[in-house]
Amino acid sequence: MLTRRPGVTVLHLDESLAIQSLPFPPEHEVVRLDDIPGTHGMCDPFAARAIEQRLARRAFHGVTLIGSGTYHYVTYFLLRECQEPFSLVLFDHHTDCAEEPPLLSCGNWVRRALFRVPKLRRVVIVGARDAGELRHLGRRHPDVTLIDETEISSLPAPRRLAQRVLDAAGSHPVYVSIDKDVLHPADAATDWDGGTMRLRTLLYALVALRRRRRILGVDLCGEWPVSPVGAVSAQSLRQVRKNEVANRAILLTLRSG
Repeated sequence: MLTRRPGVTVLHLDESLAIQSLPFPPEHEVVRLDDIPGTHGMCDPFAARAIEQRLARRAFHGVTLIGSGTYHYVTYFLLRECQEPFSLVLFDHHTDCAEEPPLLSCGNWVRRALFRVPKLRRVVIVGARDAGELRHLGRRHPDVTLIDETEISSLPAPRRLAQRVLDAAGSHPVYVSIDKDVLHPADAATDWDGGTMRLRTLLYALVALRRRRRILGVDLCGEWPVSPVGAVSAQSLRQVRKNEVANRAILLTLRSG
C-alpha cells in the first residue's frame, strides 16, 4: 500500500520521459529540474540544494519518475524525506555503492544514504552484478543484503524471489527504487549494461511488496536517453517504446488494488 499523499511526480531532468505516453492518474504533476546546472551524472552542492528545495514543494509523494539512470542519485533526496525507520529495496543492475567520486553521483548514492540517512535501517539490492563494492562499506551501516543476478537465476519461481526480498527487508515499511537496467534487454533499454531479470519477475515482487509491506514511496528511472536528433531516429524510438511498455506495466501494478 502506498502512503504519504499518493500520486505521480514526473521530474523533468531530461527529455527521456517527455516523449512517452504513460497512464498517469489525475493526481500527477511535473517538476522541472532541467534548468539547474551541475546535475548530469554528478550533483554538486548548489544543485543538490536547489533540487531538494523544489522536491519539498511537490504535491505528491507516491511514485516519482526520474528519467535517465544518470540521475538516479535523486533517490538520495527522496530517502531523506522519510520520517520513520524504513528499508530500501533497490532493483538495480549496479549496487550504486562506489567510493568515488566525492560528489553525490548515480554511482555512489546508496553508499551515501547508508551513512547519512538516519532512518534507513536495511538495504536490499536486487538484481545487481556483484562488483565488490559492498566489501568496502565498513561496519557503520544498516544491514545490507545483495540478491545478485546469479542468485536470482537459481530461484525456481518469481514467488521465491519475492519471499527472499520480503525476508531481507524485515518488518519495516519500505521505499522502493527501480532502475530498469536491472531488466533483461528484451524488456527495457538503457545506456548502461543491462541485467537478466525479466519484467514479469519484477512485477511479481512489486505486487508482493505492495500487499505485504507499507510502501513509503517508489521511484523509477532507467530511461533511454533522448536528444533532439535521437528522438526522431527509428532505433531510438524503438527503445523508448520498449521502456514505455515496461513503465506502463510498473505503474499499473503499483496502482492495482
